[in-house]
This record gives sequence, C-alpha cells and structure tokens, in this order.
Amino acid sequence: MRLLDMDARDSYHSLMLTIRERFDAIQSLYALSASFSQAEAAAFHGRKIVEAIAFGCLVAIENGLKHIPRDAKGQWNAEEIFKSLKSKNLAILPSPSRLRPATLQEQQENNVQVTIEGIPERRLSHDDLIGIYRALHAWLHEVNPYVNKDHESFHAEKSAALWGDLERLRLFVECHFISIQGEAFYCTLWDSQDNKTKVGSLTKNTA
Repeated sequence: MRLLDMDARDSYHSLMLTIRERFDAIQSLYALSASFSQAEAAAFHGRKIVEAIAFGCLVAIENGLKHIPRDAKGQWNAEEIFKSLKSKNLAILPSPSRLRPATLQEQQENNVQVTIEGIPERRLSHDDLIGIYRALHAWLHEVNPYVNKDHESFHAEKSAALWGDLERLRLFVECHFISIQGEAFYCTLWDSQDNKTKVGSLTKNTA
C-alpha cells in the first residue's frame, strides 16, 4: 500500500474530526436527560454529520476520479449530493469495517499483517442517509401547534427514532473504509490506543 495525496487525506481527516466532535456533543446531550431541548440540539449536530459524510464522499471521489460531478460541487445539501452520486452510479460511501490481525493464510497469500474486514450490518445506503437527513430536518423548525400541541408531544412522538438514527450514523462511520478506483482511506473516530481520530490514506496493492 502507498500513501496518497496528503491534501485529500487532510481534507478527509478534518471532516472526520468534525464528525467525531459532533458525536461527542451528542453523547453529552443524551447524558444530560435527553429532554426536548437536548434532543433538538442533537438533531442539529446529526444533520451536520450527514452533510459531513456527503462531503467526505466528494473528497474520495475527487481523489480517485480527479473531478466531482458538476451538480454536487459547491452543494451543501446532503440530500442533493447523495441523489447526484446515486444517479451517476457512484456508489461511494463509507463501508463500516474493522482492522484485525491477518490469518496465517492471509499473511502467506497476500503478505499482510492486518486485514480490513467489513461489518455489513452497519452499512447505510444513499437512500438510508437521505431518509435520516429528512427525519432530522423536522427538529430544526419550531413545533407547529396545529400538528403537535407542544414540545412534549413532539418529543414523545419522535425522540426514539431520533436517537436511533443518530446511533445508526455513529455505527456507520465509527470505523470505516472508503475507496474508489483503488484509492482508499481507512478511518477510526475513536482509536482504541489513544482515543484520537485517525485516517490512514492508502491504495490497494495490485502488484
């Protein structure tokens, strides 16, 4: 494996640091009591996390293809970015994965000491991310009294889904691999050794 363009790795790392900080904030909000105001603030962070994931996909695309789809470049709305990628069959999304020691067979066949192993049950599709993004948006407006009589009823109706969606997002990007045309990043938001957010920039060895 070889190092890639440092600018791409730095850009991706910066996005992942922001995502990690937002997840830390969400955890703090949940620990307070998870009342309406805490849930509302957590939803705000969650929506920005989805946007950062979308931007991370664009960084990976530019690093591999050397260009970004015109209708996605300069876009801030995550839904529009994911729709653009899906329409162009650019299935560029983080793939939840873990690093594990290579088996003896893998060491012998591939000359590697560690293996990146996917975690299929944590994966989210473009449509999954769009659905979460839309659901989070409902928290960003003042509660309409003609729909929900007060904050408490809104919170009672939607809070379980909110915290569930935020947990799905956390599991999706907590440790992941993202790649296009052999160009790849491996990221962990909370490294097991020092709790730091780390991004390894690498490419598949095709020799």
